[in-house]
Formats: sequence, C-alpha cells, structure tokens
Amino acid sequence: MKILFVHKDITPNESSGGINTVYLEHIKELSSIKGIETAVITGRKEEWNLEAKCSITKEIDVLNRQKEITEVINEYDPDIVDCFSWHAEILDYVNNPHRAKTVMRADIPMHYYKKFPCIDEELACKVDAVVAISKWCMREWAPLTNKKIIVIPHGGNGKLNKKIKKSPNSVLWVGKETEMKGFDKLFNLGDFFYREYKLTCVVTKTRFTNEARLKNLKDKGIVVLQNLSRQEYDVVSSSSQFILSTARKEGFCIAVLEAMQNGAIPIVPSYIGGTLDFVNNKNGIIYNSESEIYNKLKRIKNIERKEFFSKKFSDIYRWDLIVKKSLNLYKELLK
Repeated sequence: MKILFVHKDITPNESSGGINTVYLEHIKELSSIKGIETAVITGRKEEWNLEAKCSITKEIDVLNRQKEITEVINEYDPDIVDCFSWHAEILDYVNNPHRAKTVMRADIPMHYYKKFPCIDEELACKVDAVVAISKWCMREWAPLTNKKIIVIPHGGNGKLNKKIKKSPNSVLWVGKETEMKGFDKLFNLGDFFYREYKLTCVVTKTRFTNEARLKNLKDKGIVVLQNLSRQEYDVVSSSSQFILSTARKEGFCIAVLEAMQNGAIPIVPSYIGGTLDFVNNKNGIIYNSESEIYNKLKRIKNIERKEFFSKKFSDIYRWDLIVKKSLNLYKELLK
C-alpha cells in the first residue's frame, strides 16, 4: 500500500506541532509495517531525514499549487492520498479522473477564518472519506458535506515525569501570534494575574511574528521562548502547573493534551471547540472571558494534590492506536 500525505507545512522538525505532528506520527508508525510505503508532498524546503519519500512543491498561489500537486500525485501513483482540509490542496486532483482513494482530515472550517470561497467545503464533498479530528469538528462539518464523517482525534506524546518538579504558580501558553490562537488575549489577563503567576509563552516563529508585541509581553514579566527543541519543550511543559489556551477556536489542541499528560491543569475558554472533547470542569478550568481566569485559579485549593485533576487518558489519545484507526480506514477504502 502506497500512502501519500499532503500538506504545505510537513517538516521533519518535531517541534513544529499541530498538523505536522499528526503526519510525522503516521509516517513513524506506518513505515515500520511491511508492505506499506509512505510519501509526502510539502512546501517546506528543509533537509529531509525521514523514511518517507518527499516532494517539495514550488508554487505559492493556491490554484497553481493544486495543479502542481495533481502532477506529483499522478507521478507517484499512490493508493491513498491523505490531506488536511486547510487550503483544500488536493481539490484539483479530486476534480479530475484519478485512481487513489482520498481522505480529508477536517479541522476548523475555513469560514471561521473568513476565507472565501470555502474550497474546503467543496473538497469535503469530493473525497472518499472525511475524518473529523474531534467531535466538535464532526458537528461543524456534518452540514457541509454529504459524506459520512468519522472521528479520528489527534494524540499526544506527553508523559508525567515525576523527576521534574512543578514550578509554583507557573502557567504555560503555546501557539502562534495569530488571531485564531488568541495571542492578543494574553494582554487581557490583568495586572493581578501577571504579578502572581509566572506565564511562559512558547511562541512559534512564523510570518506573523511581531517583535514589538513580544517585547510588550516581556515588559509585563512574561517569559517568551522560541525555537525550542522537543526535549527543551518537554521540560518546560512538565514543569508547568497550568496550560492556558486563549484560542478563539481549536479543532484539537495537541499542546493542551500533551501538557495534561505531563501533569498540567488545563485552562481553556468555553467557546474553544474541539479541545473540549477532553477538557471539562472535572479535569480543568473552563472560563468565558479572560477576566475570570485569575479568580478561578484563586479558588483552587491544595494545588499539589495531584489527584484533584485527572492525568490519565484512555487509549483514544495514543498515537499507535490512532494510526491504526487510520490504517483500518485506508484498508476499508481499498476494498
């Protein structure tokens, strides 16, 4: 079986997170199975050190890139093409005669980003299978496609390290400087919060990076970290008592899941979306506005009592079993 993963940001860099993590974990698990060959189409011009074959696209324009991707797919001739909904990168391929079975992993619909026309919705009606990355995504996509939707969530590689002590009143935030990630909301936490809690922001460098805004955060006493290795990130995550999300919407937040696996207590907004699949009022803090966060934190007693919030996750968030679900889907499509 030849499986091709398509996304413009696939990279061997494990610290890139998000969509990249999903495909890296699939490549790692599937490459060890006899009879399976994996490949990727990416737009990242980086040194490739994975077992999967790699094709790097040159086109930047969305429509031209779709046509370039079609050419690469036809040349590779895979059995399965697996892509994310964002940018609908295989739309040209499914709109033309093709051999491979196609899978779209449904994340936040593009209309939330005010990106029109919503070509992701067109793709969702043309592929052979739509895979929602959370129950929330399944509900969002149900009215947008005529296809049956199944849920295969993301997973996490976090693991509670008892040798690393939690830093008192430490709060971790992870993400990009984007509106959807709610980066701007970090400035709304209030002076009481900044004085009493140590906030560390692991910020992914992108074209949205604004050094002046990062300086404003630092001026409030917030620690800003960039370009961390996976090992460095795990130490920061494992030493944090809390993991904070200010996202306006998330299809599924791997950073929150992994921090919880590392023993952190999640603090997420009630409107976040897919992350509420695994965060609730029993294992975390759910708020409606940033002004509530400080008072909700103050109500928590005996924070060192580790049983207060659940640190255990069912097999649903184990990468090996998640990849197994994907493989079962691929086999079903090829029958």
